[in-house]
Amino acid sequence: MFILAAENEGKFDFAIPDSGGTISGDNLMIPSTASAEGKANAEKLINFYYDPVIAAEVAAYVNYVCPVKGAQEEMEKIAPELASSPYIFPDAATSKKLSVFRSLTPAEETTWSEAFQKAAGN
Repeated sequence: MFILAAENEGKFDFAIPDSGGTISGDNLMIPSTASAEGKANAEKLINFYYDPVIAAEVAAYVNYVCPVKGAQEEMEKIAPELASSPYIFPDAATSKKLSVFRSLTPAEETTWSEAFQKAAGN
């Protein structure tokens, strides 16, 4: 949305209904089957990406919502015009209207997968 709005001189905007909306995010997870070394390396990688300086650099590159505390302040140093973007750093009023989807239970996952396959004609 950020790039679309920027490239089209404000012709596009993003609106959240008064009833609220969802916010997406990416997850970093460590498989329960990871070795001790693999777990330690994964934790190092996760900590790296959650460093505010690194998170700001990533957000500046991808123009995607950044959940890392302190990243907005770091963004001011490298790309001030992005630090004020509501697409990357939603303000408190916007954030109050947003929620994250919960994970489906295994039974729900099966139900949804079967319904999708049926709708897809499989």
